[in-house]
Amino acid sequence: MTDDQPLRILSLDVENILRVVAVRVRPDGKVVELTGRNRQGKSSVIEAIWMALGGERLIPTDPIHDGAEVGRIVLDLGDDAGTQYRVARKIVRADNEKGFATSLTIEGADGKRFTNPQKILNGFIGALSCDPLDFIAMKPQEQFDLLKQFVAGVDFDKIAKANDDDFKTRTDVNRDAKAKRVQADGIRIDPDAPTERQDEGKLVAELAAAGEANAAAERFRSGLAAKKVRAEAADAAAEANRKRIEELRKEIATLEVLADQTDAEAADLRLEIAEAGDCPVPVDTADLTARINAARDANARFDVAERARADRTRLDSEAATLEKRADELTKVMADRTAAKEKAVAEAKMPVAGISFGDGAILLDGHPLAQASQAQKLNLAIAIGVALQPRLRFITTKNAALLDKDSWKALVDLAEQQNLMIIAETVQSDRPTAVVIEDGRVAKPVA
Repeated sequence: MTDDQPLRILSLDVENILRVVAVRVRPDGKVVELTGRNRQGKSSVIEAIWMALGGERLIPTDPIHDGAEVGRIVLDLGDDAGTQYRVARKIVRADNEKGFATSLTIEGADGKRFTNPQKILNGFIGALSCDPLDFIAMKPQEQFDLLKQFVAGVDFDKIAKANDDDFKTRTDVNRDAKAKRVQADGIRIDPDAPTERQDEGKLVAELAAAGEANAAAERFRSGLAAKKVRAEAADAAAEANRKRIEELRKEIATLEVLADQTDAEAADLRLEIAEAGDCPVPVDTADLTARINAARDANARFDVAERARADRTRLDSEAATLEKRADELTKVMADRTAAKEKAVAEAKMPVAGISFGDGAILLDGHPLAQASQAQKLNLAIAIGVALQPRLRFITTKNAALLDKDSWKALVDLAEQQNLMIIAETVQSDRPTAVVIEDGRVAKPVA
């Protein structure tokens, strides 16, 4: 026999354990049905099997039958070749915190005892050994957590937390990006605003030059007018002097000289007038002033539009950066999910068609809760077998919940998978059932 040869129960003896007084079972066939009324010891027989195999972690409080001091469980495990391991568990009352002490021996087919026997048994027992049908009653998350162990190297909780964190971050990033887009879209740019600034300084300089030219023209006009007045005054003076010549003969010489001088002065002034040319044309400053005001208004609108364009460009850039970050987070989450799905696809699952949804098991793409009772039963037993490949038997205390079709499906599965099933029912009338009454076998297997 190889070390990995599947084992089944060849015989079971239970004495003074829980409600059992003395029970011996020699399985004959793939299904061993323990039946009878409630509280007669059926469950105790099944619990005794796992107490023998699992040790203290599976031994309940007060495991010894009332009135007894010692309880014993002997379990023969083997195959068609015969017994390969005899497991003997002894439990005695003790004055300690637990109230009992236990010892374990395992003998091989040659009668030789093994050292460290519990370590050997621990390698036989899986997470669903005590009752695979418990899997059907589990909550979806509990089923999910149990099946995760079939997918090696994948930390589902870490992936879920990372995706949850990234989903929240992506939500915040998308919200910020949307806010930036709304702000950018809310900025209104004057479509008629100039696309470049105008040179107000140049226009102001032109206005200053025009003012200076106009001032010079005004001084020119004022000078000519003053000279004209002076010329007319000189004419009047000359005329007055001539009239006075007659009256003031004594002053003729003097006056004639004065008249000549004033005549000469008048002639010089007229010559200057004649030589002065045309008066400069005045510059219209109203047009320049209007142009300056228009330039200032245009530049003010340009500045507003330029700031709006800059704000929109900045917000568009920030939004694009946030959107890129959101896309990156989406890809990271998708990559994690893809890696998980790849690992699940490559994992050797107990039943074909199993996959992992959001905290729930899927069978053929649908939640396990939607599967038929037969499908759930098949899956539960397949999982139990997969989790304890060395032990080719399972037990269930829930078989009383199975209807006739489900019971038949259970029996068929046992035959198909070459699996021993020890099942507890209530007052079954099947002729092959082992009836337990008052902690003893009342009716052995027919």
